Amino acid sequence: MDSAGRKKRIGERVDARAKALDRLAVEIHARPELAFEERFAAGALSDYLASEGVSVQRGAGGLETAFVAEAGSGGPVIAILGEYDALPGIGHGCGHNLMGTAAVGAFLALRDALDGVRGRVRVVGCPAEERGNGKVHLMNAGVFDDVDAAIMYHPGDRDEIDPLMLAMVNLDVELLGKAAHAAAEPHDGVNALDGLVLGWNAISALRLLVRSDSRIHGIITDGGKAANIIPDHAAARLMVRSPDNTYLADLRRRVLACFEGAALATGAEMRPMWSDVCEVVKTNRPIAEAFAENARSLGRTMQPRRPSDTHGSTDMGNVTTAVPGIHPFLSITEGPVPGHSLAFTEAARAPRALETMRVAAKVLAMTAFDVLSEPALLKRAKEAHADRAA
Repeated sequence: MDSAGRKKRIGERVDARAKALDRLAVEIHARPELAFEERFAAGALSDYLASEGVSVQRGAGGLETAFVAEAGSGGPVIAILGEYDALPGIGHGCGHNLMGTAAVGAFLALRDALDGVRGRVRVVGCPAEERGNGKVHLMNAGVFDDVDAAIMYHPGDRDEIDPLMLAMVNLDVELLGKAAHAAAEPHDGVNALDGLVLGWNAISALRLLVRSDSRIHGIITDGGKAANIIPDHAAARLMVRSPDNTYLADLRRRVLACFEGAALATGAEMRPMWSDVCEVVKTNRPIAEAFAENARSLGRTMQPRRPSDTHGSTDMGNVTTAVPGIHPFLSITEGPVPGHSLAFTEAARAPRALETMRVAAKVLAMTAFDVLSEPALLKRAKEAHADRAA
């Protein structure tokens, strides 16, 4: 069977599973789970793979809600990645219910069309993208050690082949003071909240001096326990982002200095804790071009990034730093709808979203087939990856 015939077969196999894939996406949407707690989603996706005769490694990489499955033999290995964690308060406002399902659908469709093709396809269920850097844990556990290329897609409000995904690091900062009666003996206390607010205001002033392509934002997670007690503990969680790793390191220093100065001024003790860094997504051009051509064959035209746009950050950046990879967006909306919003949560279960999820499954499987069946494409992808790293 030639390439066109195999891709036709891939499309047919996704269509044959349309009802099952739609059901999975809707059920995961209805039961949103936060980072590292995605037991229903990971279980449902793993159970569906098992029902298709696939041997599934659950708890992959030492993470309870990760899974891995593989098909094929020998040759190169291409990984198709899926996510399924939700956001606190708004559920699947990033559309991850569609991503894990599309990855499973793509894996199964490609498995059905791999006869005679040397190589392996691996589906990787990735927990904790929104917070926790699940893919970094899986990388450290060796899940990607033998992977030659990694691909995934993300729901959005525009078909975009090379979205700008910033490098990002989380800062959890605590201020420790001394409790006292706020009316009777305030002079005996050390106000941790005053220290936190002073540092927060310094961050607000710093934003004026930050490059327009970089971001600092966050929330106060603890402001004290009672109005009549001088707070002995206050805490905040911040995100610091930039497309430039050198500038990100400088921003980290300046953000920390805001709270260091505030702690000194108020007499509080500061305890900072930084997360692992989410790296900038490095789109692999040869694989992206193959994805765009496959999307075009199904009626979707991939657009280049718009200079003014940024799409946040993702631990897929760490994967694309290690191996050739892509992270394109496919629209699930009729027009602009902001991600991480209730409106996007509603869009993520609508018929258009489910249709796009099935298109994504087809395009991912077709692109993975191209990488496995065309040695020249994989060679160009690895050369482009090496050039970018250099």
